Amino acid sequence: MENTNMIIAIIMTLAAIGAVIAAYHYKKKNLNKLFEQAYEYAKQVPRQKKNSVLLLMFMEAVTASKKKSKSAAGNNKLSNPKYFEIQLIQMSKILKSDKKDRDKKTKRAFRLLKDYQAWEVKKNSDDAKAKQNKTA
Repeated sequence: MENTNMIIAIIMTLAAIGAVIAAYHYKKKNLNKLFEQAYEYAKQVPRQKKNSVLLLMFMEAVTASKKKSKSAAGNNKLSNPKYFEIQLIQMSKILKSDKKDRDKKTKRAFRLLKDYQAWEVKKNSDDAKAKQNKTA
């Protein structure tokens, strides 16, 4: 009886560890996909507006993930040029402010922006290394 309980406990522990690893890989894959999309979109944006646009993208991504909606209603808002410009101005003000008492959504968007910037630096260095290896 004691061995059976021990085996069941080990199996449950291994299943929990497997679930955590699977969730980590799923989250990492989706984050890389989001960063790839942001990277491609950021190429089309002027440098001075890049951080504002990225922050807006991440704010919209956080909002969409909170609502769990896959509808195009959020995309329709961003296709409106006036709304988009107003949001960019608001994002630039948020970027310039030094307030630490931001709401949860803004903090998460900032964390995504910082993670994206680190990912972009790593991607650019990896691309440069790959280019050097091809020429060598």
